[in-house]
Formats: sequence, C-alpha cells, structure tokens
Amino acid sequence: MFAGMNTGVAPSLAPHHMALIPPERLAEIQKEYFTEFAHLATNPEVIEVKDRRFSGKAWHSSWSKMIAATYLLNSKHLLSLASAVDADEKTKTKILFTTEQMIDALSPSNFIATNPEVLENIISSQGQSIQNGIVNLLGDLKKGKVSLTDESAFEVGKNIATTEGQVVFRNDLFELIQYTPLTETVYERPYLMVPPCINKYYILDLQP
Repeated sequence: MFAGMNTGVAPSLAPHHMALIPPERLAEIQKEYFTEFAHLATNPEVIEVKDRRFSGKAWHSSWSKMIAATYLLNSKHLLSLASAVDADEKTKTKILFTTEQMIDALSPSNFIATNPEVLENIISSQGQSIQNGIVNLLGDLKKGKVSLTDESAFEVGKNIATTEGQVVFRNDLFELIQYTPLTETVYERPYLMVPPCINKYYILDLQP
C-alpha cells in the first residue's frame, strides 16, 4: 500500500517509498478490516460513534452515522497499516505522521456533501451560509492569507496600543525592554511585566 508514496500526497516520504508491510501482517489487517466492515454493514443499528467531530445531533441519523463509522473504521486500519511497515523507527514515524494528516484531512466533517450539519445550515439559511463562505474565501485569497480573527475589530488607540521602547538588557534567556512614558509623570517604581515565554512577539493582553 505504501509503495509509490513518493509522488503526489507524500513527497516527504520519497526516500522511503519502497517500505513494505510483511505479507502475514498485511493479510491479518485485511481480514480484521473485512470482518469489522461486514459487521458494520449488517448491523447498522448497533453503530455507536464516539468522536467529537460527529457528536452533533445532525450526525445521529442512520446515514450520517454509517458515514462516520465507516470513516473511523477505515482510519483505524490505515493507521494499523502504517504502524505495520517494516522499516526503521524514523521512517515509520514519518509514514505514520503523514497517514494521520491524510486521515484528518479526509474526515467527512470537512466536506459539504458528507457533513449533515453543514447541509442543515445551508437549508436553514436558504443558501446564505454558502454565500458567506465564498465571500470569506475571496477575501482570504485577496489578502493572500487565511483570516483567523476579525482584523477590523482592532483599532490603534482604541483597543490596541503601540508603545515605543528600547532594549536595556539582553542575555541568552530574555530581553528587558524599557518602554517610553507617554505621560509627564510616572510612578517612582517601574511596573515589571513578564509575558509567557511562548509569545513570538511582544504582545500583551491588558484587558481586565
């Protein structure tokens, strides 16, 4: 299954495209898959989906539950195949990681035709949700990046501030920045702020 993965979806695996699964293990995984799929197809009434992506009420219909359950079954056995590859640990880790990304991307919740919540929203909004999505897409394409927040919600001087300052001390661990006062008088003792170390930029949320 993983032979030839150096083209298309997984270029990062090019040096390891001939990694193979032992025939005995492959046959075992295939047998398990077909057994579980047959049980799923012949006993739809016992389907129980435990995944937060499919927890909404719209996913409770028989058809939607079958879609979700089939996807989860396929995901389970794809991961089994990825884990069964006969290769060194580094190669197996790469294959498993790439497989996980593919599985997540192909979730039925990511596609209009297989997401009942999206379909319900389209019907209830009389297509307005589709129109809004297209407008957002065109806006992102125009900006050249995906919008994560409403950028129009921030205005310098109103709910966001920029303050001049200079680095007065620096070592391998941190930089100490002294900001320039904007008032005629200041407190005798300066106010020291220590932001989270994970911050990439010097941005502080001072909202109460």
